[in-house]
Amino acid sequence: MRIADLKIYQKFLSRNKLYTLVSVVGFSVSLTFVILLGIYVKQELSVDSFHEKKDRIFLLAHDESSKFGNPVADFVKDKCPEVEAYTRIHPMSVVLGEKGQQKVKAEALFADSTFFNVFSFKLIEGNPSQVLSTLKSVVVTKSFANKMFSGKNPVGVHLIINNVEYTITGIMEDIPQNTQIPKADFVVNYASITQFFGGDWILTTPYNFGFTMYFLEKEGSDLPAKTPMLLELFKKEFWFYKDGFTQDLKFIPLKDAYFEINEPYSNLRTNSKTLISVYTGIVILILVIALLNYINMTVAQAGFRGKEAAMKKLLGCSRKSLMLQLLTESLLMTSFTFILGLFMAFLIEPSFNNLLNTDLNLSDQLSFTLICIATIFVLFISIVAGFIPAIIISGFNPIEIVKGSFSRKVKSKYSKLLIVFQYIVAIVLLICSFFIKQQSDFLVNYDTGFNRDRIFIMDNVLDSARLVGFKNILYTISGVELVSYSQGTPVSGSNNNSFEVDGVQFSFQELVVDSVFFKIFDIKISPTGIEPTNDTYWVNQKAFNALHPDSVSFMANFGNNNNQQIAGIVSDFNFKSLHEPMGLMRIRKLPAGHWVGDITVKITEGADLYKTADKIKDTYSKYNGGELFEARFANDILQKAYEKEEKTSQIISAFAILTILIMVMGVFAMSLYLIRQKEKEIGIRKVNGATEGEILRMLNMDSFIRVLIAFVFACPIAYYAMSRWLEGFAYKIDLSWWVFVVCGLIVLLLSLLSVSWQSLRAARANPVDSIKGE
Repeated sequence: MRIADLKIYQKFLSRNKLYTLVSVVGFSVSLTFVILLGIYVKQELSVDSFHEKKDRIFLLAHDESSKFGNPVADFVKDKCPEVEAYTRIHPMSVVLGEKGQQKVKAEALFADSTFFNVFSFKLIEGNPSQVLSTLKSVVVTKSFANKMFSGKNPVGVHLIINNVEYTITGIMEDIPQNTQIPKADFVVNYASITQFFGGDWILTTPYNFGFTMYFLEKEGSDLPAKTPMLLELFKKEFWFYKDGFTQDLKFIPLKDAYFEINEPYSNLRTNSKTLISVYTGIVILILVIALLNYINMTVAQAGFRGKEAAMKKLLGCSRKSLMLQLLTESLLMTSFTFILGLFMAFLIEPSFNNLLNTDLNLSDQLSFTLICIATIFVLFISIVAGFIPAIIISGFNPIEIVKGSFSRKVKSKYSKLLIVFQYIVAIVLLICSFFIKQQSDFLVNYDTGFNRDRIFIMDNVLDSARLVGFKNILYTISGVELVSYSQGTPVSGSNNNSFEVDGVQFSFQELVVDSVFFKIFDIKISPTGIEPTNDTYWVNQKAFNALHPDSVSFMANFGNNNNQQIAGIVSDFNFKSLHEPMGLMRIRKLPAGHWVGDITVKITEGADLYKTADKIKDTYSKYNGGELFEARFANDILQKAYEKEEKTSQIISAFAILTILIMVMGVFAMSLYLIRQKEKEIGIRKVNGATEGEILRMLNMDSFIRVLIAFVFACPIAYYAMSRWLEGFAYKIDLSWWVFVVCGLIVLLLSLLSVSWQSLRAARANPVDSIKGE
C-alpha cells in the first residue's frame, strides 16, 4: 500500500467519524470476547493432554460416583495383570502451623508414591519415583514455596500440617488449570492420610468410599476389557455391590473423564461438553456478527468512496490493485482492533474468570505457537471482512458514479440481508437468555417436597460414642431448634440400592435416619400401623405403588426374597437433581451404633442464620479436636447443583447484550447512510406536501419490516433450541408465547430508537437544501 493511499484512507476515516467509531468499537469489543472465550474453549478441550501416558490412564467409576473405598485399588491391581500401577488421590483442606501458633489454611492433595510416575506434572526438585516414597513426605508447589519461604529452596524443611510434622522432599510446578486434578498447595504421601482420619481403618475399610483412583495400563494391554470380570468379583467382594447399591463399573479414559463425570461432590474438576459446545458456538457467532457488521458498514460507505475509486480507475489503476488496496485497509483495521481487543481482554480477564469460575491467565497462554495462530487469524478475518467490499467497490462502472445509481444498488443488494441476520441473532439470543434464566430460577425455587430453609448440614467426623454427647451440646447453642443424625439427606445425597423382583428391575435410593429427621425436613408420614423397627422401611408413595405390598401385613419383596414390612408411606419428595424424574425411595430407622454421615441442624426462625452457623461450627471444631469438616446450608447445596445452568444463563445474557450493542451501533450508523441516500426523495416528498409524520413512517417502516421478517425466522429457531435444551430436565418451564413477543418488541424498540432520531432530523430538514445538494 502506497503512502498516498494510506493518507487517503486516514482522511476517509477522519471524515467519517461515525463509521470509524462503530467499526473500531464493534470489532474490538467482539474480538475481546472471541479472544477470551476462544482461549477458554481451547484450554478446556486440551485438559490433561500434556500427560505423556494419557492414553494408558483410566479413572475407575460406577454409575453413581467416581469414588471408592481404599481397598478397591489393590484389589483391582491384584486381579488385573494389565495394571502397571495405580494412584489414589484425595483433596483436603488442612491447616498449617504448630499448636499455639497462628494457623494458615491450605489445600492438600493426598496421592500415592506413584503419582508423579502415572501423571506428568513437572517436578522442579526431586525424583518422580522417590519424592513421595516416605510416609511423612510432601511436595510443595512453586507458588506455595515462594509465598511461604520467600523464594528460598524449602527441600528438607519441616512443614506442620494439622499438627503433624512432614518433610518437604520436592518442589513441583503449580497444578495447571487444564487438568481434572484439583488445585492444591502441596501433594502429601497417601499413606499418611491415616493421621487425618484417626487410624489405619481408613486404608482398609471398604465402607468409606470417598477416594478417587487412576490406573495405568501396561503397554499393549486392554484394561477396559476386564470390566465384566471385575464386576462379577466386586459383587462377591464389596458390600455396596453385594447389597445392590450399584451394579455398574467402568474404566473411563483420562481424556474423557473431565466431561463424563457429573456428580455434585466429586474429588475432581469437571465440566460439561454441552456447555463447551455452546461457548464454541458463541465464539463463532460473535465473530460472524462482527464481520457482517463491518462488511455492512463498509459496503454502505462504498457509494461515498465512489469518486475516489472512479478517479483511480480513470488514471489506469487495475481492479486487482484496487482490490489489494481495499484488502490492505481491511488488514489495518483488523490488526488495530485485534490489538485493542487483546488489551481489553487483559483488562476484563478477572471478571471473565469470576464469571466462568476459571483461572484463565492470558500472560501464561502467550507462546510462539499462539502468536502464529493469532497472526493467521487476523489475516483470515481481514480477508473475509474486506473481500466483499473490495469486490463491490473495485467492480463498478465509473459512469454509474456520475449517474448516482451505484449507492442505490449497494443498498438494495446487501444491506437489508445483513441487518436482518443481525436481528435474527439478537432475537434468538434474547429469547434463549430469557428462558434459560427462567429455567434456572425454576430449578432453584421448585417445591421439592421437603423443607430446606434454615437447614445447616455438617459432615460427621465423630465415632458413635462421641455422637451421643454431641447432640446435647448442640442443643445448648442459642438458635438451634432441632438436631438429626442420618446417613444421607435429601440434598447431600443417599445410597443407591438396585434389585429385581419377578423380572422387574427396581432402583431405590436409601436413607438411614433418626426420628427427628422427618421434623427437620417437614416430610409427612402416613403410618400403616406397623411399628417402625430396624427391620422395617418407610417408602415414598411412588415406591409403595410400585412394590404392591400386602394390604394386611404390608409386607413387600425388596429383592432376593428379602421380605420386609412397610411402617409408613412418606410424602413424595425430590431427592435427586431435577434433571431426573422422581425415583423410588426407602428409609429405615437409624440403629444404635450405626455409621452416621450427616449431622443436620435446624436453626430457629428469627435467629441470625450465619452467626448461629458459626457458633455451631466453632462448637463442632472444639469438640472433634480441630478435625476439618464440610458444612453448608441446604439451600446453598441446591443452588450449587444448578450452577452450570446459572453460568450458561449469565454467558448467554452477556452475549445477547453484546450482540444488541453491536446491532444498535450498526443500525444507527447504517440508518444515517441510508437516509443520506434518500435525502433527495425526502425533499421532493416534502415539496409535494408530505408531513413529518408521513416521512417518519416511511423511513421507520423499513426497520419495522426487517425486524418483523427477522422475528418470523427467529421464533422457530429459538423454540427448537430451547426445546432441545429442556429435554435434559425432568421438571421444566413451559415455553410461553409472551417471551417471544416481548423479545421481538425489545429488538423492534431498540431498532426504531436507533433510526428515529436521524429520521426525525431528515423529516425536519429544509427540502430546498436537499434538492440543491443533489
